[in-house]
Amino acid sequence: MPLTIQLSRKIDYISKCLLIVAMLLSGACDSQPDIEIIRAISLLPRQTDYTRDFEEWLKQVNKKGDGKFKIIFVGGPEAIPTFEQADAVRNGVVHMVFGPATYYMGLLPEVEAMFASPYTPLRTRKNGGTALMDSIHQEKLGVKYLARSLFIEFHLFTREQPALNDVGIPDLSSQLIRGGPVWRDFITSLGANYVNVAGPDVYMALERNMIQGIGWPIIGLEDASWSQHLNYRIDPGVFSSDVGLIFNKEKWDGLSALTRETLQSAAIEYESESYERFQKLTRKLDKRMRENGMRVITLEEEGMKKYRRLANKVIWERLQERSPKYYAALRDKFFQPETARSND
Repeated sequence: MPLTIQLSRKIDYISKCLLIVAMLLSGACDSQPDIEIIRAISLLPRQTDYTRDFEEWLKQVNKKGDGKFKIIFVGGPEAIPTFEQADAVRNGVVHMVFGPATYYMGLLPEVEAMFASPYTPLRTRKNGGTALMDSIHQEKLGVKYLARSLFIEFHLFTREQPALNDVGIPDLSSQLIRGGPVWRDFITSLGANYVNVAGPDVYMALERNMIQGIGWPIIGLEDASWSQHLNYRIDPGVFSSDVGLIFNKEKWDGLSALTRETLQSAAIEYESESYERFQKLTRKLDKRMRENGMRVITLEEEGMKKYRRLANKVIWERLQERSPKYYAALRDKFFQPETARSND
């Protein structure tokens, strides 16, 4: 049987299962016939810090719903494959997706602006960047962008000590480095060969020396046991997490005004509260990582500036080519050269 047909049938089967589950759960609320049911899913596995934090937030939001609505968490990639979830929320199979926007950048290249932004979610909420991202999501993807959360930096981690070139930035020539698709140009600009390895296969690839490094945040490295095969971290961090919440537009418009107001308010609170939690968690894991033997290569001031400029340059040049319509507006809201990361 052709692979495309198998995949199509698999997706249809999963969708039907989710719908059946939702109907059964809805039936359990017959005593409250006006309750609004919302199905939510995570792009990341349930055992990660990210999804655990999201599930805890869902519990709090359901309490605020006070019986008027209920958000049902239907799972992570095991329920709907990661790269199919944006389509699933757009088509209404699920109503809300939590996860990195760059996972659907093939559908919406503008989300790279968040990945390359030094600004915190609080800052882009204040300066109109989040509203701009919402309008682009609605126009081009047909979904509502509710919030950007869990703001943390990424780093390059390597097995061997990275060499520095004559301008003070890492020279990763001949190394195989894993990253998501958004990392490709930056990794190759450092002389390395880019490798796109699926998340579940990264540990084996590291163990067998099929890859010599990865681009990833401090959070999550131990969860997946990848830190067992990585000995060096390059500082400073580059790029920023673009984890957020998107919502099916038709479902959103059909919710009561009170439910929409409650969800939007809770999402904005999540931006702030999750920022504080994950900054604290990053500091805790950084300390433990160093105590467990991770050696941190901190670039000198000039090398640091060049390193970050290079990371920003490859993303923004690509975005200018892929989204000329919104490039200037996105750059204005999400990035200014030499801007310090701040919470202003």
